[in-house]
Amino acid sequence: MAFTESERKEFEHLVSEIIESRREQATNNGFDLGYKFSNQSIELFEIHPSSHNEQGFFNFSVAKLTYVRTKDIWKISWMRGSLKWQGYRRCPETKTFNEALFVVNEDADEVFWKLSSAT
Repeated sequence: MAFTESERKEFEHLVSEIIESRREQATNNGFDLGYKFSNQSIELFEIHPSSHNEQGFFNFSVAKLTYVRTKDIWKISWMRGSLKWQGYRRCPETKTFNEALFVVNEDADEVFWKLSSAT
């Protein structure tokens, strides 16, 4: 079951705050940030310009937060170099969306914001 309209608005507001707090650093490095909803997941990604892509850009996945309604938990995943999602070992799940966002934004192991943190 997808998010309700009120859940989606709340999550969009919180994700937007994280994106905005990192946007200046990302644009200084030549790309932008975005997010998308898909069923019970929210994916955060970097948007890079590309002359090799038909659309003129490509997305580089940063993190995926998936709500498991039956367990009332949020699973946190990161994109490996193999382009497969992997559960985040330090904190694979949280009880609230705010906690999950905090873990991703803090990025203690530097697996989420690899390129946006580059200087």
